[in-house]
Amino acid sequence: MNIEFTKEIWGQIEQYMLKEDFLIITDSNIYNIYKREINSIIGESDRILILNPGEDSKSLEELSNIYEVLLKLNISRDGYIIGLGGGVVGDISGFAAATYKRGIKYIQIPTTLLAQVDSSVGGKTAIDFKGYKNLIGAFYFPEKVYIQTDFINSLKDREIISGLGEILKYGLIYDYSIFLKIKNNIKRIFNKDLDIIEKLIRKSVEIKSEIVEKDKLDTGIRRILNFGHTIGHAIESYYDYSQYTHGEAVIKGMIYESRISYNRGIISEEYMNEIEENLKPLVKRVIYTEAMIDELINYMYNDKKNKDGKIVFILPTGKAEVDVFYDVTEIEIKKALMEVC
Repeated sequence: MNIEFTKEIWGQIEQYMLKEDFLIITDSNIYNIYKREINSIIGESDRILILNPGEDSKSLEELSNIYEVLLKLNISRDGYIIGLGGGVVGDISGFAAATYKRGIKYIQIPTTLLAQVDSSVGGKTAIDFKGYKNLIGAFYFPEKVYIQTDFINSLKDREIISGLGEILKYGLIYDYSIFLKIKNNIKRIFNKDLDIIEKLIRKSVEIKSEIVEKDKLDTGIRRILNFGHTIGHAIESYYDYSQYTHGEAVIKGMIYESRISYNRGIISEEYMNEIEENLKPLVKRVIYTEAMIDELINYMYNDKKNKDGKIVFILPTGKAEVDVFYDVTEIEIKKALMEVC
């Protein structure tokens, strides 16, 4: 994958505007912060589409609006969509590029920690549908991903936590040293020490790129990237994407799924406690009723990763080791959620 770390992102963007055959897609949060820089490049151009921030923008309605703008601007098959923003902007920009005129070029410029370490890498593009996350999508790789760590300075603590959710995942599925690095440098991370953060981003991108290169269409080893996501996606859907960020939901998912693994006798109590002690402080505690858990399980049954009607789980089997399980029962899910609560 063509990923480049840069300190001159605005200069990098300009090269795609020479033929005036482009559309920048961003959201109002990013535009308001970087309005001066964006306008210095495009002036009063109508070649920018500003979305409302948040998961609600990953909709068929918003996708239709993007197509209309692309048509109005007469963007050709040689043109570009430039996605400047977090995961929502990247997902819908990529899906629009994948489907408009059967595919045009697009550039990813992730502005959140979460997008820099996860959604911008891997070629997954999607929109949500009927309350289900990323139900409609395509594998479509950007021509280039530009990562500028200076964007981190504009992020709030919750956005840092959201990114940490995915970085911690890499530590728990692939490289335990990443987990330890976060554990030992958590204050520096929240103080936005870009030296330590950039090292974590680079290592995360390296790991995800290595896994994706082996399994671009998510049919084999790439499944391990879904640790924490089976329950995490259900939590996001249950709360209509309004209560938790994606990374926060994944953190909760990793806690619960680690408990399932422990209850099965797969991981030690010591390792489970280490995971819980470091992840629990990052997310607020929730007490689930049985009715709430039943609804969460219903969402899990509609997860696109499922096979033969069975909920697919990625469970830890050791430090930086996970495996795929197809036999986790509803009783096990309920037990884990109730115990952690």
